Amino acid sequence: MCRFAGLVGGHVAPGGIQAALRAQAHGGPDDQGSYRDPRHPVTLCHNRLSVVDTSRAGRQPMTLPGADAVLVFNGELYNYKELRRRLPTRAWRSATDSEVLLAAYLEYGTQAVSRFNGMFAFAIWDGRRRMLVCARDRLGIKPFHYAVHRGTFYFSSEVKGMAALGLPLGPDMRTWSEYVVHGCSDHSSRTFFDGVRSLPPGHTLVVDLSRPADPRVERYWDLPSLTRDTVRISLQEAQGRLVELVDDSVRLRLRADVPVGLNLSGGLDSASLSTSVERHSTGEGTSTFTATFGDAAYDESKFADQVPGQANWKRTFARLDSRDVVALADTAVWHQEAPFGGIATLAYHRLHEAAKEAGVVVLLEGQGVDELLAGYRYFLPYRLLDLLETGRLRRLRRELACFGAEGRRGLASEVRRLAKGGSARVSQDGTRHLRPHCASPAARELAGAPPVFDQPFPDHLRNVLYRDLAHTKLPRVLRMNDRLSMASARELREPFLDHRIVEFAFGLPGSFKVRDGATKHLLREAMVSRLPDAVRTAPKRAVVTPQREWLAGPLAPFVEEIVNSETFGRRGLFDQAEVVKEFARFRTEGSANSFHVWQWVVAELWFRRFGDAAAPAA
Repeated sequence: MCRFAGLVGGHVAPGGIQAALRAQAHGGPDDQGSYRDPRHPVTLCHNRLSVVDTSRAGRQPMTLPGADAVLVFNGELYNYKELRRRLPTRAWRSATDSEVLLAAYLEYGTQAVSRFNGMFAFAIWDGRRRMLVCARDRLGIKPFHYAVHRGTFYFSSEVKGMAALGLPLGPDMRTWSEYVVHGCSDHSSRTFFDGVRSLPPGHTLVVDLSRPADPRVERYWDLPSLTRDTVRISLQEAQGRLVELVDDSVRLRLRADVPVGLNLSGGLDSASLSTSVERHSTGEGTSTFTATFGDAAYDESKFADQVPGQANWKRTFARLDSRDVVALADTAVWHQEAPFGGIATLAYHRLHEAAKEAGVVVLLEGQGVDELLAGYRYFLPYRLLDLLETGRLRRLRRELACFGAEGRRGLASEVRRLAKGGSARVSQDGTRHLRPHCASPAARELAGAPPVFDQPFPDHLRNVLYRDLAHTKLPRVLRMNDRLSMASARELREPFLDHRIVEFAFGLPGSFKVRDGATKHLLREAMVSRLPDAVRTAPKRAVVTPQREWLAGPLAPFVEEIVNSETFGRRGLFDQAEVVKEFARFRTEGSANSFHVWQWVVAELWFRRFGDAAAPAA
């Protein structure tokens, strides 16, 4: 796990290499290095977080004897040992996955990425072919940003790395308008910085030295084409296969030469993950980390207490208080470089700080199950619509019977709306709690209509799952998770997002995901022998932070300063008078959701950091 930056076709600004290394040092504090091609205008910079083979042999930029190729790499190839055995015999200089990656490229070219099981973003300067070869992992767990300015191709793990090399930064007002009006972020290759793109997950990028302003981006992994037809398998067989895949994914992701721990919320996903971790435990004890808020209504430790295996755990609770939010929010904006979810994200920043203090470098987390096995309630109407349109009325009635009268009426109404061509409004947190009337007329015009996402599957449920996986929820969460973990130089691994599990889950019928009124049916059934029913059958907890209460209470002066500030009024994003009235209403009348309030806060914090005249500083 590391950070990198570089450019092709131009020269680095004076002092730029050291500035780039400083800008991203938080993500790679163990070593650093740079490379400048003596023949061509090519520069590479790298900050290293040592995880596999912590010796100096893993230093980057990395070259191999006799090969005119230089690598900078962020992430992990979990199957590097298996790949190494298949590669031609050579005099290996390290035990790193980085060396295996470079050797695989030299052997297989760009086709090597299809052999990788991991989270990765990398760039290889191929001097023989005079081109830069880059790639990003299938799900986009690791970041890769790029931009073209005055004929020079810039790239980096974080946007601030490119800025240090000389790329000027400014806001992308269309992206900001879409966020303010529609609640979307991370749903396309555009970022919140003008001209800065994010390489899409599952894609390669090649830059020819003769045409650095014309990068070629190509897809190498296409989930819909691999899983369009559902597999024929029994529920019992699917349970066994899921457990087998998860156990093997965990086995691979426990490979490290540094301490490994587990983020534990006590929910079904992290609890299920913990059972696989326990099976591969060496007996030294598992370090677990749980976020808390000092409020019984939002204390996840009581749920974590119900997960088995605790006799062998070293437990740490990371507490976030309202008085921590103001300073931590500004720090988080610096690292995120984009809007983020709010109090929950700040709590996880604090959690990874606690892991750093405990000396645990690698953390496993249960992200991704909701997007694979329909974990949220808003997936239910899509499953019911599939039943209606395919004539499975008996099953439809049985599913509706699992809810009370009010729940049945609400679901039936949603199904009717969807059947008429309606769709759930897309917003950053999966709700409809936006306040578009608080956006400025200019922002509403620039935002245009809500984005429309592709629907490559023949059923509604998989299409909406794919929307969340590829365009809306998961890309946003993965970006936030990478930035908050790397802020403390912790490596965050996502076992459920092993591409084998993703492909398997998307090939399963809807009845394995939503059944008898329960979401994530397959995982719940697969965990019968591993988890107590109190954990296994517990419904999804929708609210896990005191964000509403804090923003309306102890943090209200902080919000008031922002929404009444002169700078907030001149951003061009909001109708300041409407925002002030809406916040007063939020404080007196309450709201089911506080997402709109956090939008105002995080937008202003971002512009103060990155949009104003002063140069950003760590």
